Amino acid sequence: MGIQDMPSKDFSFLQDPSAYHVLPANNVPPPFLNPPDIPSVSSPISSLLQSGHYRLAAIAAARNIVASASPTDYETLLHLLHVRLACLCLISEHALAAHESKVLGDLNSAFYRHPLTNAHIVPWDLRLLIVRLSALGYGEWRKGIMGYYELARECRENIVKAQPEDEKQLWRIRLRECGIRVANVLVEMGELEGAGRHLGTLSAPRGAEKSQEAREIFLMETLVWLRVGDVRAAHRCLAAASDILSDDLLEGTLKALIELANSEHTAAVSSFQALHEKYPDDAMISQNLAVALLYTGHISEARQLLTELTDTSPPFHSLTFNLSTVYELCTERSRDRKLALAERMATRQGDGSVGWELGSVDFKL
Repeated sequence: MGIQDMPSKDFSFLQDPSAYHVLPANNVPPPFLNPPDIPSVSSPISSLLQSGHYRLAAIAAARNIVASASPTDYETLLHLLHVRLACLCLISEHALAAHESKVLGDLNSAFYRHPLTNAHIVPWDLRLLIVRLSALGYGEWRKGIMGYYELARECRENIVKAQPEDEKQLWRIRLRECGIRVANVLVEMGELEGAGRHLGTLSAPRGAEKSQEAREIFLMETLVWLRVGDVRAAHRCLAAASDILSDDLLEGTLKALIELANSEHTAAVSSFQALHEKYPDDAMISQNLAVALLYTGHISEARQLLTELTDTSPPFHSLTFNLSTVYELCTERSRDRKLALAERMATRQGDGSVGWELGSVDFKL
């Protein structure tokens, strides 16, 4: 008997309308509240997600939970709840998502276990999100770390019990993900050195087949040690990643970031300029070049580069934030320029590569 054969359970507690809140709009620039071509909230949730309209998808998911799904159709209800909580996070409503996630109660309860197989019926990705919300939504960082360790214990148990090799591999991947998420929580706590040391335990050699995984961890370590300011450790981790597999774009970017961290601003400009000439369509290279130009006092060049980027690349937080900073440096009417930028961003068609809505913090409003 599999999970799909589980006897019916009543999940109507998920359909309590009071569990889902009206989404606040005070942190959204006015141009995003009444744009000309916004889709209807009654559109299929899949199309709202594909176009990056996460606020509307969150509203639609809550409506479907309350009104449309059967109280015994737990797979649909849990999927819709996952969409709701994930979309709240994507529009930076983490505290609200953390509060609404409490509708599930104790996920360690026997209620969420199959009565015969003891398999957990809540999807793994939703369980990971719930742990993250317990840490991020309320600032209970240690609770989040312990939640990931509890999931890691379950992964180890399933690795031992699983029979098919592909199932064992699935739980190994999940175990590694738990380890990375612990490092992420440590970074969000400000415990950067602890995060670096923890990642160091994950990148320990475990055979040739693990080399690509180790390389990814080494690159994460590089970024963490850059945040700490330990340039020597960053160089060491980057060299270890390069020994496994060389990548000109990634390694060149990290080397230029190390130059920035070492206050070698002119050298960083040269490095990013060379990368920009080689990879002219890479948005992150263009943005980092603009930042390096800003550090060397070339404000007008930085402004031009960032402005061009808003026309050619899907917007992202650091792009609009840095351009808004340039406006503050260039004019006393920076608020007008920021609002004009927000209006321009609100008229674009969402393609799903990034969220369509940008918050006030993205424009420093």
